[in-house]
Amino acid sequence: MKKKIMTMLMLLAVSCMIMPTNAKAAKKAYIKTSTGSKATVFVGKTLKLNAKTVGKKKKITYKTSKKSVATVNKKGVIKGKKYGTAKITMKASGVKTKKITVYVRKAATGIKLSSAQTINFYKTGNTAQIKATALPGGKQMASKTLTYKSSNPQVAVVNSKGKVTAKKGGYSRIQISTTARSGKICTKDVDVFVYDGFDDVCSETSGSKTTFTFNPNWRSVTIYFTSQTGKQYSYKVDSIKTEFNMLANVKGFADERNGVAVSKDSARKANIINFKIIETGEDYDVLADAQRYQLTFYKALNNKVTFNVEK
Repeated sequence: MKKKIMTMLMLLAVSCMIMPTNAKAAKKAYIKTSTGSKATVFVGKTLKLNAKTVGKKKKITYKTSKKSVATVNKKGVIKGKKYGTAKITMKASGVKTKKITVYVRKAATGIKLSSAQTINFYKTGNTAQIKATALPGGKQMASKTLTYKSSNPQVAVVNSKGKVTAKKGGYSRIQISTTARSGKICTKDVDVFVYDGFDDVCSETSGSKTTFTFNPNWRSVTIYFTSQTGKQYSYKVDSIKTEFNMLANVKGFADERNGVAVSKDSARKANIINFKIIETGEDYDVLADAQRYQLTFYKALNNKVTFNVEK
């Protein structure tokens, strides 16, 4: 009898220990979202919370504290209305209420330069500071961070703060960009010319497109075209500043030199000219940029175009 009483007391003690644990387990039901406790939404854009109950399968209801800032529908999709902060409350029967803070921000609209868009270096080793800001600016943006990248680091390098250093003669393009966190990737270019040692044509190739940059201080440049037969033809550009302006801006322009015809159809895209080898009919569409002293060829060149510089 005494053993039975002891056994009953032990069972009672164990059941008392289990009961609070079960009660505690029942309180573990909660709402889980894909965003955590904070989220950023851009004006005019949407964000789905992907909310679900854990521990109990229940329907969730949603409510926003500021409809003028952010709305939320019955599927848990938030829409940014204007700059500000709102709280989204999620409820479900028998489940702990969850709140998240929503920051509505404006996406980047562009980049403003407060320094020159063209940097001219006359000596290697010199530096210049690019001053740029992301628009619309202020606290209404999620991120105002800008990144800087040089198209030709051998000519000019740029650090994370926009400081440019001239390395050797030539041309480089510094691209300034907003980041993905700003809501939209916006870019702006700054041209860098290093005249100290700029003795040869600079080239950049992307896919089938190749851009050549000339030093406007050169006396002339002769462009050589090697035909399919291996024969070479040439077109000499005298007085680079003057002829680039003519190639880029004169409508209905036509010229012929040493077996190469150059023409510009006024009905075509602005600044597009055509180099044509008369004997073989081979031709090249080229964009002439009189601001950067650049010729951009749209056809893969395969070493068929070379240059001779006269300084």
